[in-house]
Amino acid sequence: MHLPTLMLFTLMVNLMIGCYLAMVYLLRRHDKSFLIWSLACVVFVAGGCAAAARPYLEWPILTYVLSDLLLLLSPALVVTGLVLFLKGRFSARSRQQVVLLLTLYLLLQFMLHQVNNASTALTSFGIAVIFIYAIPLLRQSRLKPAFPVYVLQGFFAVHAVIMLLQVVLVMPLIGEDYRAISLPGLQWVLLGHVLLTVGTGFMLPLLAFSHTESQLLRLAELDDLTQLLNRREFLKRANLTLSSSRRQQHSVVVLMIDLDHFKQINDKWGHAVGDQALRKVADLLRVGLRTTDLIGRLGGEEFAVLMPNTSAAQAAVIGQRLCERIAHHGWEIEARPVKLTVSVGGASCVGAMRELNELLAEADTALYKAKSEGRNRIVFGSEAG
Repeated sequence: MHLPTLMLFTLMVNLMIGCYLAMVYLLRRHDKSFLIWSLACVVFVAGGCAAAARPYLEWPILTYVLSDLLLLLSPALVVTGLVLFLKGRFSARSRQQVVLLLTLYLLLQFMLHQVNNASTALTSFGIAVIFIYAIPLLRQSRLKPAFPVYVLQGFFAVHAVIMLLQVVLVMPLIGEDYRAISLPGLQWVLLGHVLLTVGTGFMLPLLAFSHTESQLLRLAELDDLTQLLNRREFLKRANLTLSSSRRQQHSVVVLMIDLDHFKQINDKWGHAVGDQALRKVADLLRVGLRTTDLIGRLGGEEFAVLMPNTSAAQAAVIGQRLCERIAHHGWEIEARPVKLTVSVGGASCVGAMRELNELLAEADTALYKAKSEGRNRIVFGSEAG
């Protein structure tokens, strides 16, 4: 492989990736990450051009100090874009740490720039550290779906290894003429960089788009206030679960849960306290019910639960426990003592042979019976079995 040709190809690929990310930014102007990732590619091209001029120009400040600084800034900008994408901002403390590290790096560069290849080794090591830092950063994000995260972590890990390999290749040549590092090993390093740059350049938008799509799906499926299933998604999943239970001849139970005297809470304390009450009850439902149970907010202060492979007797025990837990929780919302109880109506069928709307209607009738009998209790419909 002809090294100058390979270096030119590397710079052209980075420039094309930068243009591609810039065009993505034009479509997503609210997301500054793409602009920063595009800038990272442009910065790398500028640093690569300055480094390529080393055999022809005797300006070490330009060809060593500035070029290596730009080559280090490129992956640093990639990670900066990731931080903005994952956290939405770059904290003041993080900015101070970056400034401190860059200052230290520049001091070392000025000390080493007259020693051929020493600054190259320092920069390669710094780039490896940046990519290693990005791996746990992605892991801590817990983005969904996880596939683009795993691929990017793999790219960053391999890129870090390649940069450390470059350090190993250059270290024996410190103090020698720059042209002495035109080794086959360095050519493979550059080729690896090209492949990783292309892969990373395409995976970053995929990461952003897939995460955005996942968030949109969650918004479409979840109730914004309680983060439980919304009415449409609950009914959709409940029908699917009921069909599965019918094929397996399993019993199912439907519960309707309603907060008692909720209007009085809103009138006395305000809707903000009422919203907090709904969130806290939703949290208790998540904790008090099983992972196999479907929980949804149908609207207002009314919740619904579908319990597959469950008898009326089992559901009655679970429902009564929920009533007691909510009633004796000792609620204090925004420094205000709030008394909360719930009434629960249930409907069950053996073999899941009834339709969902029938079960919901029966559970709703049982719910009103529970309220008329004094609230804070569970009552089952006439066909419980």
